[in-house]
Amino acid sequence: MKRMISLLFIVLLFAACVPTPEEDAVRQKDSNVLIDTVKRTEEGKTGEEPPVKAQFPDRMHDTFTLQQQNVQVMIDAPVRVRTEGASFPLIRVERRTLTDAERLELCRCLFRKDTFYRFELRFSRDELVREIQDRMREWTPEEKAEWMRDTDSTEEDWEAVQARRKEELARLQEQYRALEDGETLPFEVWDGSLPPDTVGSSSQTIVADPDAPSDISKVDHAAFFGERHDEPVSFTAAKPNDHGTYSAVFFSKDNGDMEAYRIAPADYSVPVNGTKISPMQAAEIARKPLEGFGDWAVSDIYWSNNASEGGDDAFVIHDRAYLVRLTPRFSDADLLFCGNPAYADRDSETNVAPTWWYCHVIAVVDGDGNLLGLDWRGALQQTQVLSETTTLLSFAEIQKIFTQQLNYAFANEIYANGTLTVDDVQLGLFRVREKNDMEHGLLVPCWMFRGRLLYDPDRVSTGFPAAQDFDLFPMMIINAIDGSIIDPMNGY
Repeated sequence: MKRMISLLFIVLLFAACVPTPEEDAVRQKDSNVLIDTVKRTEEGKTGEEPPVKAQFPDRMHDTFTLQQQNVQVMIDAPVRVRTEGASFPLIRVERRTLTDAERLELCRCLFRKDTFYRFELRFSRDELVREIQDRMREWTPEEKAEWMRDTDSTEEDWEAVQARRKEELARLQEQYRALEDGETLPFEVWDGSLPPDTVGSSSQTIVADPDAPSDISKVDHAAFFGERHDEPVSFTAAKPNDHGTYSAVFFSKDNGDMEAYRIAPADYSVPVNGTKISPMQAAEIARKPLEGFGDWAVSDIYWSNNASEGGDDAFVIHDRAYLVRLTPRFSDADLLFCGNPAYADRDSETNVAPTWWYCHVIAVVDGDGNLLGLDWRGALQQTQVLSETTTLLSFAEIQKIFTQQLNYAFANEIYANGTLTVDDVQLGLFRVREKNDMEHGLLVPCWMFRGRLLYDPDRVSTGFPAAQDFDLFPMMIINAIDGSIIDPMNGY
């Protein structure tokens, strides 16, 4: 619930509450214009360029007050340039789906075994009778009408569902004939395939233990999702008790929430007090299962916990561990981390709003070096390097744009007398999607700013949230080539 509230304020920040600038800073860019500009600029360049890191300061310092709402801005942040090279490239990419063989290979790396099974509830012969009877029952016209209304489905959708019901019925009947009294169904060996992805929600849970218990939380397991879900894999280790969960998403929190904190890169070689491994060793453990699936760079490492942000177990800490964020590397340049996807308009046929996650991996490694969880979202495929080099705006120009846009972004009265702290500034690649396209995009060098807003204490005393974190969802993203503002929720 807390994250939903945070997201609501972020939407307010970038949407209707913001005064309209003379020229809209966030708009659908013409990628062809950007590509032509880069190519023309690079054709005229001669000689070797110094490394990008040498072109920018090591830290950003500044203190000022935003004019309209008296927001105090304090900037003291390391400037992280996410490449060792002399320039950032401009790259064309597209959404990627893993093959059956790749899913199997990923399981071998995660489970360290060779044979895997489709996890399903195991049925005895008597239980199969009930399942078969359920699928043999024909729906009444009233039930059909209610289903079609609730799911906004067509007659064609209904026929497809009935065809799948008959296929499932035949499968269960075959299993019934093969079982003896007192036996239960064995798990089927998995070949890496997924069920049909008809509504963007198909998934398959995989285990490496053929005798896994019915409580899936008690055994290591991985979930593989349909293409529209845009999540190649989610791995979770077995829980040793009935408390908490090792799902990676429970450890991934906005900076500052529930005693989770970001570890400074300078301290990556120093183990957190009470642990046997260092943050960098945890990152290497997180990267190990991804060998063969690209080059992965460390974006951030946190000392975090698996406290939930809602429900009966809200804010109760059961386990602490390293939370490692990884992003892919392209042409020696790292992708910037963004914890929310881009959204498009709802599809009129499926009634589903397409999403495209920004490619990243979050992994959980405990202080003893055990991988507890791993989520990979938004897989990308490089299709073309449009330019090996790009000419970037100066840091002074970026600072000017950043300050100007802060005045727009925090112009609403809800931010009055607040304090905005900027604690992380990065220059790296960010994906900008093509116009009216959720499958293809460009990787563009961009500046990303993260930090925290503390609201006016008088407003907080009335029940308003105390703070808003810009961590999973950044404070601002600026195109380093042309200075335009990129809205991650739109994808451009």
